[in-house]
Amino acid sequence: MLMDFKDLFSLHSMTAIVTGGAQGLGKSICEGLAYFGAKVAVVDLNKENAKKTADEICRQGGSAIAIGCDVSNGLQVKEAVDQAIRKLDKVDILVANAGIGDRNAAEDMTVEQWDKVIDINLKGVWLFNQEVGKHLIKRGEGGCIINMSSITGIVGIKTGNANYSAAKGGVAALTRTLAVEWGQYHIRVNAIAPAQVKTPLVNKLIESKADINEYFLNRIPLGRLGEPIDIAGAAVFLASPAASWITGHLLAVDGGNTIMY
Repeated sequence: MLMDFKDLFSLHSMTAIVTGGAQGLGKSICEGLAYFGAKVAVVDLNKENAKKTADEICRQGGSAIAIGCDVSNGLQVKEAVDQAIRKLDKVDILVANAGIGDRNAAEDMTVEQWDKVIDINLKGVWLFNQEVGKHLIKRGEGGCIINMSSITGIVGIKTGNANYSAAKGGVAALTRTLAVEWGQYHIRVNAIAPAQVKTPLVNKLIESKADINEYFLNRIPLGRLGEPIDIAGAAVFLASPAASWITGHLLAVDGGNTIMY
């Protein structure tokens, strides 16, 4: 008898928090999770934009709310998670996606640049992991955490990303450690490591440097930059029952970038 695959990617009855959910990768991830049935809390520093994303999901037949939050502020993170639980009854899935870039040559990078990127891209991930982790442990029904790492946490890159690379490498290490610590609670913790994706951040960089697009494409065997939906598909997979035996994994969604030499 064939196995029943009909609910393998279903997220019905699940609720999710997505940080940095108002635009770019986060927006696409919110839309993907909602399409497969999850109720979504769209968390972003810009609550107005978060509301636009949430409203758009609702117009398409999904269910979403907007929450404003500075992910580097512990008090705001706690309130954001508490608010999501109050409004959605629970949280099953966290996608810790919020991130920024602030490029500079390593020898010229300021402490302010370093701290700003580490605070958002690493500390912010940790704060949300910790708060959602507490909730999932207390509920005792397992759950799923997906952290946004990057290929820059795996391979070296010469685009002024010392701060960004350090943060994303930290996210990968944090993911593995939490997967081990929280496996006993049936909490799966995984990370996605994208290469360059067509987001406002990357588009702005390409516009500012004439040769950067060619630099990126020369290192991607599939010959194109990623689209936000490429990352959303990976997030839906990792959140779904299809990935129920996957934890501590760093999934490179990179067009083959990390297999180049």
